[in-house]
Formats: sequence, structure tokens, C-alpha cells
Amino acid sequence: MIAAIVPEQMPPREPLVKPVNNREYLHELPSGARAVVQHIDEAHDSMRRLMAMGLCVGREIEVVRQGNPLILRLLGARIGVSGRLARRISVERVS
Repeated sequence: MIAAIVPEQMPPREPLVKPVNNREYLHELPSGARAVVQHIDEAHDSMRRLMAMGLCVGREIEVVRQGNPLILRLLGARIGVSGRLARRISVERVS
């Protein structure tokens, strides 16, 4: 005899996509905010150039000036990031 599992007896499953707490996009951060890069959409060559300058997942950044271009402090240097690219970088704020 084969036992059937009915839905009420099935153990709960983990969600395929776990919710992300406090994740925002770079263009949403105000001046003076600090954050850690969580994800970068690498589809554009411009993104690869930013990554070569040190903007990578896990890196802490600070928004020096909001606008277009957005000015970031990163590894002791300031870099400008266009609004178009800032929309492709997700971050999590740090205090």
C-alpha cells in the first residue's frame, strides 16, 4: 500500500525568493546616506567600468550628492554615476 500525502500534512516550504529587507536602489538614497551594494545589473559596458573602479557587491558606499550624475564616495575617491545606471544598482542602507 502506498501512502498519499494530502496538502494538510505536507511540511511548509521555504519561499523560492526570500524577501529582502531594506533594499533600495542607488538613485533613491539621499545625500549623506551610506549603503552596501547588494546587486548590480551587469548588462551594460558602463556597469563593467564602474565595477572596475571598485563599485561591486558588498562594497560600502556613501552618496555625496544626489542628482544626475549622482556622486559617490567609494574607496576614498569620488565617482559620478548617471541616473540611468543608478537605477540598476540595489543597495541596503547602513547606519
